[in-house]
Amino acid sequence: MARRKNENNAGPTYFTTFQVAKFLGVSPPTVVNWVNSGLLVAHRTPGGHRRLRGADVVAFARAYNYPVPPALLLPEPVSSTTPAAARRVLIVDDERDFAQTVADYLELKGGFEVEIADSGFAAGLTLGRFRPSVVLMDILMPDMDGFDVLRMLRSDAALGATPVIACTAYRDATIEDRVKAEGFDGYIEKPIKFERLLDLIEESIRGGA
Repeated sequence: MARRKNENNAGPTYFTTFQVAKFLGVSPPTVVNWVNSGLLVAHRTPGGHRRLRGADVVAFARAYNYPVPPALLLPEPVSSTTPAAARRVLIVDDERDFAQTVADYLELKGGFEVEIADSGFAAGLTLGRFRPSVVLMDILMPDMDGFDVLRMLRSDAALGATPVIACTAYRDATIEDRVKAEGFDGYIEKPIKFERLLDLIEESIRGGA
Protein backbone atom coordinates (compact mmCIF):
# COMPACT_ATOMS: atom_id res chain seq x y z
CA MET A 1 0.00 0.00 0.00
CA ALA A 2 1.38 3.40 -0.90
CA ARG A 3 2.12 5.71 1.99
CA ARG A 4 1.03 9.32 1.65
CA LYS A 5 2.36 12.37 3.42
CA ASN A 6 -0.95 13.10 5.10
CA GLU A 7 -4.34 11.52 5.57
CA ASN A 8 -6.22 13.67 3.06
CA ASN A 9 -3.87 12.46 0.29
CA ALA A 10 -2.46 15.95 -0.37
CA GLY A 11 1.20 15.95 -1.26
CA PRO A 12 3.43 13.31 -2.84
CA THR A 13 2.74 9.58 -2.88
CA TYR A 14 5.40 7.19 -1.63
CA PHE A 15 5.97 3.55 -2.55
CA THR A 16 7.87 0.62 -1.08
CA THR A 17 10.85 -0.90 -2.86
CA PHE A 18 8.78 -4.01 -3.51
CA GLN A 19 6.06 -1.96 -5.19
CA VAL A 20 8.58 -0.15 -7.36
CA ALA A 21 10.13 -3.49 -8.37
CA LYS A 22 6.71 -4.78 -9.39
CA PHE A 23 5.89 -1.62 -11.35
CA LEU A 24 9.18 -1.67 -13.29
CA GLY A 25 9.36 -5.44 -13.80
CA VAL A 26 12.60 -6.00 -11.87
CA SER A 27 13.51 -7.84 -8.67
CA PRO A 28 13.31 -6.09 -5.27
CA PRO A 29 17.10 -6.41 -4.71
CA THR A 30 17.62 -4.53 -8.02
CA VAL A 31 15.66 -1.57 -6.65
CA VAL A 32 17.65 -1.74 -3.40
CA ASN A 33 20.88 -1.64 -5.45
CA TRP A 34 19.62 1.40 -7.36
CA VAL A 35 18.92 3.13 -4.06
CA ASN A 36 22.29 2.17 -2.56
CA SER A 37 24.11 3.42 -5.68
CA GLY A 38 22.28 6.75 -5.63
CA LEU A 39 20.31 6.21 -8.84
CA LEU A 40 17.02 6.34 -6.94
CA VAL A 41 16.30 8.53 -3.94
CA ALA A 42 14.69 6.80 -0.98
CA HIS A 43 13.43 8.26 2.26
CA ARG A 44 13.37 6.50 5.63
CA THR A 45 10.31 6.22 7.83
CA PRO A 46 10.71 6.48 11.63
CA GLY A 47 10.62 2.68 11.65
CA GLY A 48 13.55 2.52 9.22
CA HIS A 49 11.65 1.47 6.09
CA ARG A 50 12.59 2.80 2.64
CA ARG A 51 9.96 4.82 0.80
CA LEU A 52 10.35 6.17 -2.74
CA ARG A 53 8.49 9.25 -3.94
CA GLY A 54 6.30 8.56 -6.95
CA ALA A 55 7.64 11.52 -8.91
CA ASP A 56 11.22 10.31 -8.39
CA VAL A 57 10.34 6.83 -9.63
CA VAL A 58 8.59 8.23 -12.69
CA ALA A 59 11.61 10.42 -13.48
CA PHE A 60 13.93 7.43 -13.07
CA ALA A 61 11.75 5.23 -15.29
CA ARG A 62 11.69 7.82 -18.06
CA ALA A 63 15.43 8.50 -17.83
CA TYR A 64 16.25 4.79 -18.16
CA ASN A 65 13.52 3.90 -20.65
CA TYR A 66 11.31 1.87 -18.34
CA PRO A 67 7.59 2.04 -19.15
CA VAL A 68 5.60 3.92 -16.51
CA PRO A 69 2.48 1.89 -15.67
CA PRO A 70 -0.68 3.68 -14.51
CA ALA A 71 -0.50 1.68 -11.28
CA LEU A 72 2.57 3.70 -10.32
CA LEU A 73 0.31 6.69 -9.80
CA LEU A 74 -2.84 4.83 -8.71
CA PRO A 75 -1.83 1.85 -6.55
CA GLU A 76 -4.45 -0.68 -5.59
CA PRO A 77 -5.23 -0.80 -1.87
CA VAL A 78 -4.49 -3.98 0.03
CA SER A 79 -7.52 -5.83 1.28
CA SER A 80 -7.49 -8.06 4.31
CA THR A 81 -9.99 -10.18 6.21
CA THR A 82 -7.85 -10.18 9.37
CA PRO A 83 -8.06 -7.19 11.76
CA ALA A 84 -5.08 -4.85 11.37
CA ALA A 85 -4.29 -5.01 15.08
CA ALA A 86 -3.52 -8.73 14.67
CA ARG A 87 -1.23 -8.27 11.67
CA ARG A 88 2.11 -7.14 13.04
CA VAL A 89 5.34 -8.81 11.99
CA LEU A 90 8.74 -8.25 13.57
CA ILE A 91 11.69 -9.20 11.34
CA VAL A 92 14.87 -9.94 13.31
CA ASP A 93 17.81 -10.05 10.90
CA ASP A 94 21.20 -8.32 10.70
CA GLU A 95 21.06 -8.24 6.87
CA ARG A 96 19.29 -4.92 6.53
CA ASP A 97 18.65 -5.01 2.77
CA PHE A 98 17.17 -8.51 3.02
CA ALA A 99 14.97 -7.52 5.95
CA GLN A 100 13.78 -4.39 4.17
CA THR A 101 12.85 -6.33 1.02
CA VAL A 102 10.85 -8.84 3.07
CA ALA A 103 9.19 -6.01 5.01
CA ASP A 104 8.15 -4.28 1.80
CA TYR A 105 6.64 -7.50 0.46
CA LEU A 106 4.69 -8.23 3.65
CA GLU A 107 3.34 -4.69 3.78
CA LEU A 108 2.29 -4.74 0.14
CA LYS A 109 0.99 -8.29 -0.26
CA GLY A 110 -0.20 -9.09 3.24
CA GLY A 111 -1.24 -5.71 4.58
CA PHE A 112 1.01 -6.22 7.60
CA GLU A 113 2.51 -3.59 9.85
CA VAL A 114 6.20 -4.48 9.94
CA GLU A 115 9.17 -3.46 12.04
CA ILE A 116 12.81 -4.56 11.75
CA ALA A 117 15.31 -5.33 14.50
CA ASP A 118 18.88 -5.81 13.27
CA SER A 119 20.15 -7.73 16.30
CA GLY A 120 18.94 -9.93 19.11
CA PHE A 121 19.43 -7.07 21.56
CA ALA A 122 17.31 -4.73 19.41
CA ALA A 123 14.67 -7.46 19.17
CA GLY A 124 14.43 -7.57 22.96
CA LEU A 125 13.77 -3.84 23.06
CA THR A 126 11.24 -3.96 20.23
CA LEU A 127 9.17 -6.96 21.27
CA GLY A 128 7.56 -5.39 24.31
CA ARG A 129 6.79 -2.11 22.57
CA PHE A 130 5.62 -3.42 19.19
CA ARG A 131 3.97 -6.66 20.41
CA PRO A 132 4.08 -8.48 17.06
CA SER A 133 1.63 -11.19 16.13
CA VAL A 134 4.45 -13.11 14.39
CA VAL A 135 8.27 -12.93 14.53
CA LEU A 136 10.52 -13.86 11.59
CA MET A 137 13.83 -14.75 13.25
CA ASP A 138 17.25 -15.06 11.67
CA ILE A 139 19.16 -17.90 13.33
CA LEU A 140 22.75 -16.65 13.10
CA MET A 141 23.37 -13.11 14.36
CA PRO A 142 26.47 -11.52 15.88
CA ASP A 143 25.29 -10.70 19.42
CA MET A 144 22.50 -13.13 20.33
CA ASP A 145 21.59 -15.93 17.97
CA GLY A 146 17.99 -16.73 17.14
CA PHE A 147 17.87 -19.54 19.68
CA ASP A 148 18.85 -17.14 22.49
CA VAL A 149 16.20 -14.62 21.41
CA LEU A 150 13.56 -17.36 21.23
CA ARG A 151 14.35 -18.48 24.78
CA MET A 152 14.15 -14.88 25.98
CA LEU A 153 10.78 -14.50 24.29
CA ARG A 154 9.38 -17.76 25.65
CA SER A 155 10.33 -16.75 29.20
CA ASP A 156 8.15 -13.61 28.98
CA ALA A 157 4.65 -14.27 30.33
CA ALA A 158 3.06 -11.63 28.09
CA LEU A 159 4.87 -12.57 24.87
CA GLY A 160 5.73 -16.23 25.30
CA ALA A 161 2.96 -17.51 23.03
CA THR A 162 3.99 -15.32 20.08
CA PRO A 163 4.62 -17.51 16.99
CA VAL A 164 8.25 -17.41 15.82
CA ILE A 165 9.39 -18.54 12.37
CA ALA A 166 13.06 -19.42 12.01
CA CYS A 167 14.93 -18.16 8.93
CA THR A 168 18.43 -19.07 7.81
CA ALA A 169 20.63 -19.35 4.74
CA TYR A 170 22.41 -22.43 6.14
CA ARG A 171 21.09 -25.68 4.68
CA ASP A 172 22.11 -27.92 7.54
CA ALA A 173 19.96 -30.76 8.80
CA THR A 174 21.30 -30.33 12.32
CA ILE A 175 20.10 -26.70 12.40
CA GLU A 176 16.66 -27.71 11.16
CA ASP A 177 16.47 -30.44 13.81
CA ARG A 178 17.48 -27.94 16.48
CA VAL A 179 14.88 -25.44 15.22
CA LYS A 180 12.19 -28.07 15.80
CA ALA A 181 13.62 -29.11 19.16
CA GLU A 182 13.83 -25.52 20.44
CA GLY A 183 10.16 -24.92 19.70
CA PHE A 184 10.05 -22.58 16.72
CA ASP A 185 6.64 -22.42 15.08
CA GLY A 186 7.94 -22.64 11.51
CA TYR A 187 11.08 -22.77 9.41
CA ILE A 188 12.03 -21.22 6.07
CA GLU A 189 15.32 -21.09 4.16
CA LYS A 190 16.99 -18.20 2.39
CA PRO A 191 16.66 -17.21 -0.37
CA ILE A 192 13.08 -16.66 0.72
CA LYS A 193 10.17 -17.92 -1.33
CA PHE A 194 7.88 -14.99 -0.64
CA GLU A 195 4.57 -16.77 -1.21
CA ARG A 196 5.64 -19.61 1.11
CA LEU A 197 6.63 -17.07 3.76
CA LEU A 198 3.27 -15.33 3.50
CA ASP A 199 1.50 -18.69 3.87
CA LEU A 200 3.57 -19.50 6.98
CA ILE A 201 2.77 -16.17 8.59
CA GLU A 202 -0.94 -16.44 7.83
CA GLU A 203 -0.98 -19.98 9.27
CA SER A 204 0.81 -18.75 12.39
CA ILE A 205 -1.74 -16.00 12.94
CA ARG A 206 -4.55 -18.55 12.62
CA GLY A 207 -2.72 -20.85 15.02
CA GLY A 208 -2.11 -23.50 12.41
CA ALA A 209 1.67 -23.32 11.91
